[in-house]
Amino acid sequence: MSNLIYGMHSVDGAVRGNHVDQLYVCKDRNSEKVMRVIEAAQKNKIPVSFMDAQWFKNNFNDNNHQFIAASSKNDSLSKLSLEDFLANTIKQHFFLILDEVQDPHNLGACFRIASAFNLSGIIVPKNNSVGITPVVSKVASGAVNHIPFFSVTNLSRTIDLLKEHDFFIYAADGYSELSIYDQSFSGNVALVMGSEGKGIRRLTKDKCDLTFSIPMSGSIESLNVSVATGICVAEIRRKLQ
Repeated sequence: MSNLIYGMHSVDGAVRGNHVDQLYVCKDRNSEKVMRVIEAAQKNKIPVSFMDAQWFKNNFNDNNHQFIAASSKNDSLSKLSLEDFLANTIKQHFFLILDEVQDPHNLGACFRIASAFNLSGIIVPKNNSVGITPVVSKVASGAVNHIPFFSVTNLSRTIDLLKEHDFFIYAADGYSELSIYDQSFSGNVALVMGSEGKGIRRLTKDKCDLTFSIPMSGSIESLNVSVATGICVAEIRRKLQ
């Protein structure tokens, strides 16, 4: 069951948003939190299955399932066409582009950042990128259910598409001499973040309108991609006009 999501926060959010078609709870666990999720499932007419503890051990590689899981519908948000999305929404957009990020924990954290700062969506290339997995859903704490996710065949052409819709494309690059804190932001914005280790690919970087770095004065010279994303997104959202 590859579409399983697990953990109290992610399952609760998915159930309340009616994004699952089956809820699984351990028959020996009847805490107040579990009962609230069951009540929400029943309200949304989502079937509830009561499983034994061994079922959770068989289906999950870690102990973070908290004895609650659900099967995701994998519906509209993950299947949206970016072109149709842009054509049918009239508002100021702020997209996050992750260039070949492969760690599910980083993608999950980026979903939480996107939700916290009301981003329009997350864009990733199909190849060499992590998709929405149970680990991503768990780390995202329900954010995968309401942040549009676009897995695109060609990231370079996708950036061209965004530019056709009057987007300005920024890239966070540790080698840039420009500071993010000296920039102003307005209109439709897309922020490109690079992968773990390699950073942003040259072809992707060449497509961007401007690169900046995060000034750091401590002994650490680089940041985890999700931490860097949080800093950049917060600063852009603060200044965005």
